Amino acid sequence: MLKTSTLISIQGRLFDLLLRLIHKKSLLKKRFHYKKINRLIWSEPTRKIRSSFRVEKALVDGHAVFTLNHKHTAGQKTILYLHGGAYIDSFVKPHWNFMHTLIQQLDCVIITPDYPLAPENTFKETFTMLSEVYKELMETTNPDGIVMMGDSSGGGLALALAQLAAKEKWPQPKQIILLSPWLDISLSNPTIMDIDPSDNFLGADGLKMAGKAYAGGFPKDYYLLSPIYGELAGLAPVSLFIGSREILVADARKLKKRAGERGIIINYNEYPGMFHAWM
Repeated sequence: MLKTSTLISIQGRLFDLLLRLIHKKSLLKKRFHYKKINRLIWSEPTRKIRSSFRVEKALVDGHAVFTLNHKHTAGQKTILYLHGGAYIDSFVKPHWNFMHTLIQQLDCVIITPDYPLAPENTFKETFTMLSEVYKELMETTNPDGIVMMGDSSGGGLALALAQLAAKEKWPQPKQIILLSPWLDISLSNPTIMDIDPSDNFLGADGLKMAGKAYAGGFPKDYYLLSPIYGELAGLAPVSLFIGSREILVADARKLKKRAGERGIIINYNEYPGMFHAWM
């Protein structure tokens, strides 16, 4: 579904202006060029989260997994939330604010892993850790009450993890929700160049550098790296939300078309004028 009636808020316009002023789309490329990755992180739940909810922290393969829940009642649904950050950054404060809103409005439990990041790690370490988290969740929670959700690179992770689950015959979640997902780390879709001038957030060159580090020499069309090339049959229902002004929309449209050709329906929502990860 193409959302044609969306009006960009004043807040959204101001944020887009800020992106232009700080040259946001070139920052990732500069970090790699000058070899100053300098993590953008808020790796522990914020004070707002801790004051509002019960926070539990566990370790899987030495990496933190946070469980966020109401202090006095158990949520009725569980969201496995995979954060974005181009596979090189951990949580940032807006992730925690977004999860705070989700718990308040949906009365849910959120499980969110601080998974291994490039360039110190590759996708292999990331999926080793996430597979353990996923299998344990499926063993302890009714899959019908589980939603898998991710934003940006976390959206790519969510779809790839669901594809891995289907391949390994692990249970599927109830549904999969992708927010501005990064579906192809090669960014080889030629229509990206048509969209690029309107994207003030993402720069293809920097993303390609991050994707190369995350791949660790593996072919970029491998489905765990670029789930757009993975099998779509057998997955839980997929909902995708994205803005028309982000370069990742090129592959979101491609995924929708590819799914349609295979008779698979994706709940596709594209919002005109909106930027990356606006939600």
